[in-house]
Amino acid sequence: MTPSAAEGESAIVHREVRLREPRGDGLALAVAGDLLPDAAAVAGARAAPERHPWRPLVPFIAGHDVAVVGLEAPVTARRAPAVKAGPVLAAPPGSAALAAQGGFTVACLASNHVMDHGPQGLADTLAACTAAGMATVGAGPDLPAATRPLVVERPGLRLALLAVAEREFNVAGAGRPGAAPLDPWATPAAVRRLRDEGHVVVVLVHGGNEHFGLPRPGLVAACRALAAAGAAAVVCSHAHVALPWEAHEGALLAYGLGNFFFPVADPPAPGWDEGLLLSLTLDDGGVSAARLVLTRREAGGGVGAATAAAAAARLADLDARAAVVADPPALAAAWREHCRRRRPYVLADVLGLTRVERRLLRAGVWPWWRLPRRRLPGLYDTVVCDSLREVLETLLEEELP
Repeated sequence: MTPSAAEGESAIVHREVRLREPRGDGLALAVAGDLLPDAAAVAGARAAPERHPWRPLVPFIAGHDVAVVGLEAPVTARRAPAVKAGPVLAAPPGSAALAAQGGFTVACLASNHVMDHGPQGLADTLAACTAAGMATVGAGPDLPAATRPLVVERPGLRLALLAVAEREFNVAGAGRPGAAPLDPWATPAAVRRLRDEGHVVVVLVHGGNEHFGLPRPGLVAACRALAAAGAAAVVCSHAHVALPWEAHEGALLAYGLGNFFFPVADPPAPGWDEGLLLSLTLDDGGVSAARLVLTRREAGGGVGAATAAAAAARLADLDARAAVVADPPALAAAWREHCRRRRPYVLADVLGLTRVERRLLRAGVWPWWRLPRRRLPGLYDTVVCDSLREVLETLLEEELP
């Protein structure tokens, strides 16, 4: 199935990327970014279909064989906040049904918030998706369940969706529920095994750096490694802003879809309400073409496709950032600049600085009373060396409540 760009109330402005000539009928896959509706949107759609928050896009989304959306937070009415760094989120009951009514058939649960309300919050989410008729991928009651791919079969084609998240407080382990972890060894091995079994593999990665308009160099390397292992496409989310994409050795790598529908009263970064809706045409050889639909949530309203003028400006900006990704020295320079902006906040977390000490650090005063500079090489080794970092992780994990 290949949905028409003109399906819906009006033509949808999009960018088309052709990788090669298609082979056979194939399968149409749509992937959207992060979804965290508010209670008002859920109630409105329940009261009247015409109040669905992305109603103009529903026919286009539903025109795909498989349509995936990233559920950013557990769908639960329970409040059992996890002890963790960062905000604790929850999606209101009815969020899974809202996604299903909006044309989505699969919920990607691999996220850094999936365990924000503990094992029962995850169990509620899985139950809500099942009740809404949605399949799930990327999280489960233990590591084998979390890492299990979702396989969709069509005549002459077996699609395997694999969903993983960067490691935080969210990942599953032996006998521990959570999200499937992005692992530098296990994830490419899983892609390779699925490819060798005859699957067309699409990897969904929840990772990156929030509000940074480029993928970090390590994420680029990870996505390209997954492509080298046999992934037909790698699709990322989590930055909450749209990032560029590239065609790499026959695979489509989308480094960040931004937010699909994530209404907040005061958006924390420019581009928060602008996302990408990715449409892939797949056959037994992988991706033959991709379409990228630029979406936007209007203030206080729902989501629709960007106008032609707005889409042209955003595409030009994404093209410029894609050129940075293709230039390793330029990407490294942009990454260093981002890290410099984050320095006071990151070092404040590592060193346990007070508010006054953070201000001194921003002013250029190194907190020598916390960490003498002669001890920096030891801290550097502990952070960058995999073996030493694992010791630190194990010790800190034992100290957590």
